Amino acid sequence: MSERRSELKAVASAEDLAAKLTGRDVANLTAQWVDGWSQINSRLIALAQLPLRNSVTAADQLRQCQSPTDIMDIQLKLARQAYDEYVDETRQLSELVVKLSSSALPPMENKGG
Repeated sequence: MSERRSELKAVASAEDLAAKLTGRDVANLTAQWVDGWSQINSRLIALAQLPLRNSVTAADQLRQCQSPTDIMDIQLKLARQAYDEYVDETRQLSELVVKLSSSALPPMENKGG
């Protein structure tokens, strides 16, 4: 029951805060939101393209192998590279999400205080 009360208080607080925002504040927040989601979508597309790029690279490199040891070395190198790229892309994506979330806070904090 207290969980529901907390939700209702949060909604009421958000409604009070939204009532204090000017049209310009809403327009600025909307522009930031659209820009942020555009950046996030670009990062998601880059993340989705990684396996395709890595597959093409792997096929090219594996085709040139002369021994099983070469194959294992290439596969290990490609696995490390894929992992590093995935971590980097997800880190950038996380940073964008945090930036998008926090960009809406300053105007709201100024109005709420």
